[in-house]
Amino acid sequence: MSIAAFDKISVNNQLLLSLPFREGSGVVTQDVAKPQHYNVPMTGVPAWVSLDSGLGVLEFDGAGDYLDYPAADCADLNLTTQDYSLTCWIYKEHSVTSDMVIARYGLDLDGWELYFYEPAPHHYLTLRHHHGSLATDRTGCYSDGWPLTEWCFMAITRSGAYPKHYMNGQELVVTYDVGGLSDPDTCNRDLVIGCRFTKDSDWYTGKMWDPRVWLGELTPTQVMTLFNMNKHWFGVN
Repeated sequence: MSIAAFDKISVNNQLLLSLPFREGSGVVTQDVAKPQHYNVPMTGVPAWVSLDSGLGVLEFDGAGDYLDYPAADCADLNLTTQDYSLTCWIYKEHSVTSDMVIARYGLDLDGWELYFYEPAPHHYLTLRHHHGSLATDRTGCYSDGWPLTEWCFMAITRSGAYPKHYMNGQELVVTYDVGGLSDPDTCNRDLVIGCRFTKDSDWYTGKMWDPRVWLGELTPTQVMTLFNMNKHWFGVN
């Protein structure tokens, strides 16, 4: 897609990261967002899978597969006071205590993280901010009811202390820490997809497609548009 055509799609405005996994093979995948962080290294290595629709996705084995963006290459993903949005198509395959979708953080120190936490019978999707400079080291929010072995479109939009969660374009009920989320402390760490910041646990198990990060809060209409643009690939109505 040309730069001019890319810019004409309104939801591409302020897109910082987009990994559509177009390669189909190899140990790197290309970021196609306009800032162009270029190739993201894979460790493990996640499997290239083609859906019945022909779309290529990545499958993480839950035992060491992850993607890792060096901190120096993704300084613009150091989100602190800014509005931001996170989206990804996910197909979670197993219920485990905790597994990471995407994050750039140090526990109780700095940055942000998005992960699943699953104390039976719940399936929570949790967004946390870390801020070692404050009396409370972390603040967060979560939504419940995320399915296993089923494709769904996940979106988180943050403006201020009370981020919104969406599944398949529909806004969910969100539970917040008292006072909502404080701003994350500034973070100079790698972006990780599929594992904890220490890169030794909390492995994501399942498939995903096109994890994205925006600078700015997507509107409910934009979230629904993104869902409708791609749902046919996944057989989701």
